[in-house]
Amino acid sequence: MTLSLQILLFFALLIVLAKSFGDLAARFGFPVVLGELMLGLILGPTFIDIFRLFEPGSLSNAGDPSLPGIAKVLANLGAVVLMFLAGLETDIPMMKKAVGPAFWSACGGVILPLAGGAIVGHAMGLGWAAAIFIGTILTATSVSITAQTLMNMNELRSRAGSTILGAAVIDDVLGLIILSFVTASQAGSHPGASHESGGILMVIGRVTGFLVLGLLLGPGLVRAVFKRASRLQGPHSLTAIAFALALGFAFLAEYLGGMAAITGAYLAGFLIASHAHDEEVVRDVRSLTHTFFAPIFLVSIGLAINARSAGTAIGFFLVILVVAVVGKVVGCGLGAWASGFGGRESLVVGVGMIPRGEVGLITASLGWSAGIIATPTYTLMVVMVLVTTLITPVLLRLVYPWESPVTSSLPEIAPEADTTG
Repeated sequence: MTLSLQILLFFALLIVLAKSFGDLAARFGFPVVLGELMLGLILGPTFIDIFRLFEPGSLSNAGDPSLPGIAKVLANLGAVVLMFLAGLETDIPMMKKAVGPAFWSACGGVILPLAGGAIVGHAMGLGWAAAIFIGTILTATSVSITAQTLMNMNELRSRAGSTILGAAVIDDVLGLIILSFVTASQAGSHPGASHESGGILMVIGRVTGFLVLGLLLGPGLVRAVFKRASRLQGPHSLTAIAFALALGFAFLAEYLGGMAAITGAYLAGFLIASHAHDEEVVRDVRSLTHTFFAPIFLVSIGLAINARSAGTAIGFFLVILVVAVVGKVVGCGLGAWASGFGGRESLVVGVGMIPRGEVGLITASLGWSAGIIATPTYTLMVVMVLVTTLITPVLLRLVYPWESPVTSSLPEIAPEADTTG
């Protein structure tokens, strides 16, 4: 069978199976992404190792047991597109209205997991670069499962529910900023890096300069581009130009800023959502993402790891899991408590921020592809994402007060506010 025929067959099977497993997960009350991730684990070396069914040297790369080259390229592109969609779906009004308690909850939920993950990783024998990257992965939050659970309990629009949704958005922004500095620092310390990239001050300058210029010049650029694009004839022209902007920002983020391409893609989506919002663009990007790019990215995560190997480092995994859970519960809970929440409400906010999702997976895959974290550590991070997603609904139902206070100074927030998971 030729390479082109194998590609057609492989991706046809992948998309159909991904949607089927996503549907199965949804029927049991879990996020669709969990089903697609589980499919990757089943098809990967954990169980089936589907690439053994294809001819050696065609889809699989000799000496590379992780991902075939073509699937890996599409998976990386899928990560960029996913973060572009996350930026497009950022609820700007919600960020403004819930900025007080949500901001402090997000800060606590970033600082403690980052510090805890870095300290534990280094204590377990990892270098500081890998240890700090583990902490960066732990800062991520995806509250789709939390939103689903609270919706079933009719508590999504309570004060705690609104704060969780707002904090999740701010959490992702803060996490991407930290990721930008971490990846830029790693690039600057690489033996082949140019002298301009060396030194922490240069790293800070490059990252800060790109972000500041993007936020200052980006709105005008986006408005001008969209104004001209609106005159183009042909279907979906605005969407095509929006994609071009996302890819361009992703390129500039990595090439000029020395940071992750996904940061540039998120920034492009955020700017479009803020200054040139178009429902047709959001619908088109959402459709293309969830029909093709997201399934490929999520399944590729499972294809890249052997989850059975996590059993050999069960102690390390349990410690990381404790840091992941306690870091969010305590960090976000303290932030909510400092903003005037009661003890039980603060606990609800902390528990609601436990699950990691696409942003955590994207961050982990980025560090693995760059060689910052090794394959065994990457595997543990993926399993951690699965476990935190599974335990959150149970914990929420245990800690949520029977009489939830819904009298709040915060306005009602629509359930569509979750942007990443």
